[in-house]
Amino acid sequence: MRLENYAEALEKCSHCGFCQATCPVYLEDLLETHLTRSRINLIRSALIDKSLPVTRRVKEIINRCLLCTNCTHTCPGGLPCDEIIAAARAELGGKSGSAGAVKKFILRRVLNKRGLAGIMSRVGSTIQKLNIVKAEVPTLAAKPFDSIYSGTISPKGKIRSRVAYFVGCASNYIYPDTGEAVVKVLVHNGVEVIIPQGQVCCGLPAMAEGDLETARNSVSVNMKILAGMQVDAIVTDCTSCGMMLKVKAAKVLPGDDPLQNQVKAVSEKIWEAADYLNTLGLQDQPGPLNERYTYHVPCHRAWAPTIVDSPRHLLSAVSGSELVEMENPGKCCGAGGSFFMENRQLSERIRSHKLEDIAATGAGTVITQCPSCRFYLGVKLKDRKVMHPLFFLAKSYGLV
Repeated sequence: MRLENYAEALEKCSHCGFCQATCPVYLEDLLETHLTRSRINLIRSALIDKSLPVTRRVKEIINRCLLCTNCTHTCPGGLPCDEIIAAARAELGGKSGSAGAVKKFILRRVLNKRGLAGIMSRVGSTIQKLNIVKAEVPTLAAKPFDSIYSGTISPKGKIRSRVAYFVGCASNYIYPDTGEAVVKVLVHNGVEVIIPQGQVCCGLPAMAEGDLETARNSVSVNMKILAGMQVDAIVTDCTSCGMMLKVKAAKVLPGDDPLQNQVKAVSEKIWEAADYLNTLGLQDQPGPLNERYTYHVPCHRAWAPTIVDSPRHLLSAVSGSELVEMENPGKCCGAGGSFFMENRQLSERIRSHKLEDIAATGAGTVITQCPSCRFYLGVKLKDRKVMHPLFFLAKSYGLV
């Protein structure tokens, strides 16, 4: 993922303006300079052609992007806009400032070394002291997922399938209830689940920060573990982790890296957990749940064609429940991983539209496959529950 490797792709931008309709930042700021096509132009001029100086404003524009990938989905030329912006951040040496320093510490010293809950708690305290996000800091779970489950969890009856479960950082440290639901629901439906030892952060947060060295280290560790597993699939409950493992991992490594063959092998087995179960099919009919729910579709959804609709199909089997669609279920919530930490006012404006859309449904539960969205929406949805689709299914089975 070197910026010069995207020089030819940059020329494909025809300035059609399709990204205007889907860029959350532009739709709030209404500044042409904050639109994807302008960022692409700026990156080419300042970092490739060197015809513009790299000023503070140039850095601000490059960093004021959620990397939601909506412009990439919309672009008729197929530009990998998110990768170009991440490569530009790497060219600039990554993000700077107090927030950038703290996040680099988290990425390098914590998320790539699981089990350091004590350090995580100190990091949370440091973030609050720096006044980066004030009250909007995720609360760490009393016990991380990897201290609750390990090894192989087998169903009581016939094994229909065997999967490895890649547990994202959010599910490990913040939402182990999601991880427990994934394991219990899969096992309940005849799937043997293996929790690989030694797995670390998927690498996407580091890539988004422009810290490609840390991203490469994450990919290297995970691929060496996952590639050798004799399983039918590798599932994850986080759509961002899935995107990284299936699509982006190969991009952060050099093209001639010996690990590329392992990356390809792993990529072919990656599934979002609800999508996998929906494709496999339920073995046991869920029990009734008298709940009205709505579905927030995560931004990082385009890496598999069935991700978007799988929760709708899967949860339609739960009698007594009712799905009430939002007007714009796929509209960004404004979290952008840790983007909201440094762009609080912008993220809050983006989130406000999603909150209005949710309120209009009258639903008491919000379903989403993104833990970052779950946290950022949940901060304001005090009167509603936000959960992964498989947690909803686990409730219907009486497993949680």
